[in-house]
Amino acid sequence: MSKIKKINVLLVGKYDIVQESLKLLIDSNDDLSVTGSHSFDNRNCTHSCVSRSDIAVVYLSSEDQVEIVDELLKENPSLRVVILVAGADLDSQANALKLGAVGIVQIEQSPKMLIEAIRQTYAGETWLNQTLLHRLLEWESSPRASSAGNGYKTDPEYLTSREVEVIKLLATGRKNKDLAKKLSVSEATIRHHLSTIYGKTGADGRLNLVIYAYENGLVDMSRAARVKVAR
Repeated sequence: MSKIKKINVLLVGKYDIVQESLKLLIDSNDDLSVTGSHSFDNRNCTHSCVSRSDIAVVYLSSEDQVEIVDELLKENPSLRVVILVAGADLDSQANALKLGAVGIVQIEQSPKMLIEAIRQTYAGETWLNQTLLHRLLEWESSPRASSAGNGYKTDPEYLTSREVEVIKLLATGRKNKDLAKKLSVSEATIRHHLSTIYGKTGADGRLNLVIYAYENGLVDMSRAARVKVAR
């Protein structure tokens, strides 16, 4: 029997009791393994601890600095960051996504939601419940957020019809391989399209590109196939 490929999970936070509880939860799954813990001041973890991890679960409370997401990704650009939210305001959650986080789980949700979020984000998907997505879209369109600038540079009219098609398909949760098959092109071509789209829109990552698509009417909320709904 072949050995199960484990997903290596890094725990990030400042409370030992939370870290230990999460470790017990995650290690109870055969396909997951906690490879280390990391504090916000880098007290507990070396660079190798971050570099050998696949997923980082960041326990983010209201007083924590969301910039930890950027710091982790600078050390390991391939790392997938999932935020476990405990009272962090909407600004912090939105900023975490802008900095590169690919999933948000509310502390009030079932522990199974966190495990599923780890698995799905490792598979290249995003994890964000629709209620939070609605709130983020409202936040992005608010005067406060608009005055700060949302980072987007281009109106949809400056995108080619093929680029719009790629965005619409991506918003339904398809991976690059599926996009390529659907459009009858190579994955390299899809990567080229996405690189151009990111450059035109200023969106940083797939999730922010999905938000861009919603804000500009390219897709509607009912088509959010891979924006997982936590029940």
